[in-house]
Amino acid sequence: MKTTLLTLSILLSSLAQLSAQEMTGVFFDPRDGKEYETIFIEVELEGGATVMKEWLGQNLNYAMEDGSYCYNNYEEYCDTFGRLYHWKAALKACPAGWHLPNDLEISVLTKKHGGTKSAGASFKEGGESGLNLIMAGFGEADGTFIDVGVNGYYWKKSEGSDSPGLLTIHNGVDYFTDESIDASHRNSVRCVRD
Repeated sequence: MKTTLLTLSILLSSLAQLSAQEMTGVFFDPRDGKEYETIFIEVELEGGATVMKEWLGQNLNYAMEDGSYCYNNYEEYCDTFGRLYHWKAALKACPAGWHLPNDLEISVLTKKHGGTKSAGASFKEGGESGLNLIMAGFGEADGTFIDVGVNGYYWKKSEGSDSPGLLTIHNGVDYFTDESIDASHRNSVRCVRD
């Protein structure tokens, strides 16, 4: 009886810790068999409603015939940082049942982590959000690559618009920038489950 009560007590304690933290999972991309860590993030919506969203916890590394690149064209960069995609490829890169993050998903996550002036620190590798966005750099249409280890550039989709959006995290600062960008740039992709 004492063993059962001790086991139950440990289980309840573990569950309480899980509810206080974000939960993690694993996703196997059926297209190429690659394994990705995922993070389940609960966010509060207007009026106090909450929703749980599952995000890839790693940059997408799905090789597309057209529009995906390894930094400096070295496969080893893809193994570490994931692939970089131009906008048209990014729109199709996420596996079935997943999508590029949209403005609302970025906005509620930003609000949860202190706003644009401080949420960047939480979004970065090792940050409180669990997203672990990394400084994967970006590529230009002319084939040059810039900023690996310095900044991370992530595609996002604006609701009701085909214009490419970009979330940029910066090394050494807590803020992030959110802007529009030329569709020919080659940036990282993080997917969110539908």
